[in-house]
Amino acid sequence: MFETIISSIKPLDIEAMEKCQLRLDNLTKPLGSLHSFEKIARQMAGITGSHRPKTLQKCLIIMKTTDDHCSPDIGIQVFAEHVSAELVVVDMNNEINASSRENSIAGREITKEEVERAISIGIKIGQEQVKKGCRVIGLGLLGTKSVMPSASIVTYFSEKQPNPNDSIEVLRTMGNTELAGLVGVILGAALERAAVVLDGLGTSAAALLAVQMAPQVRDYLVASHFAKEEAHRKALELLSLPGYLHLGIQSEEGIGAVLGMSLINASLHVINDMKTFGEAKVAVAQDGPGALKQCINVTD
Repeated sequence: MFETIISSIKPLDIEAMEKCQLRLDNLTKPLGSLHSFEKIARQMAGITGSHRPKTLQKCLIIMKTTDDHCSPDIGIQVFAEHVSAELVVVDMNNEINASSRENSIAGREITKEEVERAISIGIKIGQEQVKKGCRVIGLGLLGTKSVMPSASIVTYFSEKQPNPNDSIEVLRTMGNTELAGLVGVILGAALERAAVVLDGLGTSAAALLAVQMAPQVRDYLVASHFAKEEAHRKALELLSLPGYLHLGIQSEEGIGAVLGMSLINASLHVINDMKTFGEAKVAVAQDGPGALKQCINVTD
């Protein structure tokens, strides 16, 4: 039922990425010396279609369930404020029940229709945030109820060659509505050309399912840190995404995703605030790899 949405997710803007790379190669530094920051800057250029994207509006979407009485602690609120990210908490059970005449899904196995409804709601949430101006969406999960389902999903991907049509059934048998909602947010964000910053195990498991449904989604994903669970490292390996930070974080609420947003901020400063050799009016490299790619005429 999501074929139209999946087919509408576009590849990154290659022209913007190449122009971004030209500027990165000509900044007053050794060629490629800022490695990961350059990689992220190039990715943001491809996502936004601008070779020098400026400050990007951000939000953090946290999934929870009605029967989980936790609420986001002050920690994640402080971290979100640090990067000026709007905090959006979504009660998936309430969202699904509001669009259904069925009884609450809390405490019972979810159905195929509820999985599809959760994905659809997630897609809508992701799209709405982008339409409000958000171009970087971080993800998080509240509580611990998704840890075991997420680990099972990663194990499934590790042991099988999943079919794109299997995602709904995997979510029905192994997952829950929160993970299904995150899959939808990822699809909706990619559809609207926004970056998606992952947090820990749960959000990475959701990303595996989203990429299974729409492989082009992978280019919109940014991993943030390495969580303590070995399954999280395996998930990032399966996604072919690098984790950037080793901080021993034991939380799924989105702190890692917010720190990933800080890396995006730093990358945008690199591409916008560092000067090229031409702008600084200094000589380019006369030998080595820099001599092949650097030019005094690059000033944009």
